[in-house]
Amino acid sequence: MALGKIFIILGALLSILGTYVFALYGAVGVVGSGIGFILNLTDLFENAALYAGFAGLEIWIFYILLIVFIIFLAAGILQLVGLKSRAVGIIFSLFPLGVGIMFILLFYTEILGLISALFGLFFIGEQFGDIFPILVDIGAGNGLGAFFILGGGALGLIGCILPKD
Repeated sequence: MALGKIFIILGALLSILGTYVFALYGAVGVVGSGIGFILNLTDLFENAALYAGFAGLEIWIFYILLIVFIIFLAAGILQLVGLKSRAVGIIFSLFPLGVGIMFILLFYTEILGLISALFGLFFIGEQFGDIFPILVDIGAGNGLGAFFILGGGALGLIGCILPKD
């Protein structure tokens, strides 16, 4: 198996683990993860004007952010399509890479301003049985899931650029 294929598979697995199994941020009992985003999705669409007003955004920009994060939820699985189609693999590797960078910027800088609070609201949810999604706090409230997503996006992107034969 070529190195490109191995990187694509590892990138997809890291993206899936970072999105659904490990928490992106949080404290015990309340974490941010892809599961929390799925649970909050109906509320985010119903109260879009309220959330957009809170962050000082136009509502259409808020909807674009929602669409980007919905695509991000499926990106880990769709990265595996990169085994057959290089373009699809590159596109769906960029989503975890971008979201991972956003979550790292959220906790280590103030560059995103009020939008960072909005990202936090998107993904907030409770831990099931105080263990799932698994919270491994790296520091400053950032979880291991954010780094898994970032690494998965980077490995998927590198794997799609490398030759697959």
